[in-house]
Amino acid sequence: MSSLPTTHDDLAVGGWAGRVMVFLRVATQLVAVNVLVALGTLAGGIVLGAYPALGAGGSVLARLAGGTPSEHLWQEFWAGYRAGFRRLNVLGAPLTVGFLLLALDASVLAAASAGPARAALTVGVVALTGYLLVALATLVPVARRYEDVPAARTWRFVAVAPLLSPLTGLAVVVAIAVLAVTFTYVTVLIPLVGLSLPLLVSGWLVDQRLTTLDARAA
Repeated sequence: MSSLPTTHDDLAVGGWAGRVMVFLRVATQLVAVNVLVALGTLAGGIVLGAYPALGAGGSVLARLAGGTPSEHLWQEFWAGYRAGFRRLNVLGAPLTVGFLLLALDASVLAAASAGPARAALTVGVVALTGYLLVALATLVPVARRYEDVPAARTWRFVAVAPLLSPLTGLAVVVAIAVLAVTFTYVTVLIPLVGLSLPLLVSGWLVDQRLTTLDARAA
């Protein structure tokens, strides 16, 4: 990101005090969104709540990354959650199938003995994991930016995006991997920003790519 989000109130306070206020605002919203995404996921019974929660959280975090953080975080999140509940679940259905397949492959891998078959299965599991992570990271901003696009067309774009934008996909995978390693060593961050920080970073990366594509198409 080129700069941290600021508001008129933050700009009114110069020097280090202003920077501290900006940092505290960002940190507070990250923690709040982390809690809201978890609550939204649980409210939908996990399976039906995950995609709407990620969509609503991504929308709020996009405002934060754009320098216009929400002043009514709770209301905006739940309004977005309700509005996108059906659409996000429809769009996320193919991903759910993919994650179920990944879980099955992982269980087979865990039971497989050493050898060429296990090595090939390991490569497949890693590749599928990366693809699904990039597709999920792409789905959240795409669903937000192109609300009027039919679900089938939206999903076709999401499905091929990891292949057509490999550098963005690689950046998303690397960012998530770095955050995963960080969370492993600094476990206190998991309940604080374990969901919101990856959502913010991956959403920002994908948004930059989508902005470029929109500019080319204009």
